[in-house]
Amino acid sequence: MLEYIMAVFSLKVLLVIGVLVGFAAFYARPVYPKEVSNRGLKTIVNFTFKFIGAMSAMSGYLGFSPLNTTRAMMNAMKAMDVKSPKVERHMTTMDGVEVIIFKPAGQTEGLRPGIIHIHGGGWVLMTAELYGKFTEAVVEETGSIIASVNYRLAPEYVYPIPLEDCLTAARYFLRHAKEYGVDENLIGIKGDSAGGNLAMAVALKLSKEKDLPGLKFMSLDYPALQAFDFKLPCYKKHENGPGLLTKQAMVSYWLLYAFGNLDNYDIFYNNKHLTTELQNSVYRSYIDKTFIPTSIAGIDHDITEETAGGKDNANVQIPQEMIKIITDPLYAPLMASDEDLSVLPTAYIFNVEFDVLRDDGLIVAERLKRAGVKVTTRFMSFEEHGYLNFVSQDKSVRQEIIRFAKFFNETLNL
Repeated sequence: MLEYIMAVFSLKVLLVIGVLVGFAAFYARPVYPKEVSNRGLKTIVNFTFKFIGAMSAMSGYLGFSPLNTTRAMMNAMKAMDVKSPKVERHMTTMDGVEVIIFKPAGQTEGLRPGIIHIHGGGWVLMTAELYGKFTEAVVEETGSIIASVNYRLAPEYVYPIPLEDCLTAARYFLRHAKEYGVDENLIGIKGDSAGGNLAMAVALKLSKEKDLPGLKFMSLDYPALQAFDFKLPCYKKHENGPGLLTKQAMVSYWLLYAFGNLDNYDIFYNNKHLTTELQNSVYRSYIDKTFIPTSIAGIDHDITEETAGGKDNANVQIPQEMIKIITDPLYAPLMASDEDLSVLPTAYIFNVEFDVLRDDGLIVAERLKRAGVKVTTRFMSFEEHGYLNFVSQDKSVRQEIIRFAKFFNETLNL
């Protein structure tokens, strides 16, 4: 009897906590400008994610892992994944890496073009399955066969393991394309956010491997490409929103991916890792803010502005191993030289305004153009990070996928 009473009491306590957390998340919800489309949807989505974040933080006080709580709550969203009758999907492995194949339903004649897809989620969250509705929409609009990679996640598996999983799957798919009904000469790579990071890193690595069919395009949707400077204009403007991705979250994701912990969070958040040595290095020039269009950034490109905290950083000691990682192009692709960028395939760069990663995409688009790569860009002034994932809730997302499909067809001469 006592156990029953305690169980009921515990449930009531959890219910009260949930209600209180819900109210807190509601009052902390972001406020979007009036010009923004679907303000109601964005507010609901942001409230939901703030609620998940608050509940996850609360779980830490109860002895649970906040990260695993977040994963569990996000995985619950799979219940809303109503599969398209126009697309078949099945799980397989490629040299030990789990991959979901998405393809047009029914029998198909001849070989189709293919896409290697890498999901986002800050290297620590999400799965290929949770990206199912978006991936299905891409299949429907392009007629392609997609290999979506379920790479292992940080912090359990830190850099370079997630990248190695993506490379393993990409190499296998390129070598065995015909087994999946794909023309190996019509394959590109696509990823968003952390997946955009991994997609570009895979493209950089494979560009040096001449024993494989070359990637025909690289599609990056609001990609995370540098951990060098967390005081770029977008990090200042959207530090706390209103978009889904805040500076706090992004800095945490970078550190969990690299080191598996947040021990140096304050150093990175305040840009104290950007020492005088790094400021004077060639890597500084790779993300110079003059690459950012003033019409978007709303800055005057005053090159005398101090972005690292000035003289305060002169005495900060950063381990060489840490510097080695954050300047590694396979960890942070914007650290690649112009020479390495010049051999990358035709690119499609999709960017949105309400996003701390906005400038990463703007900079890489401009650098690729200057390196001689053909680049198609799309910038949406009133959308936020994660926008493309809401293809079932926001009709305008489908139009953006159709826009990508046009690039896809033109690039592959279909």
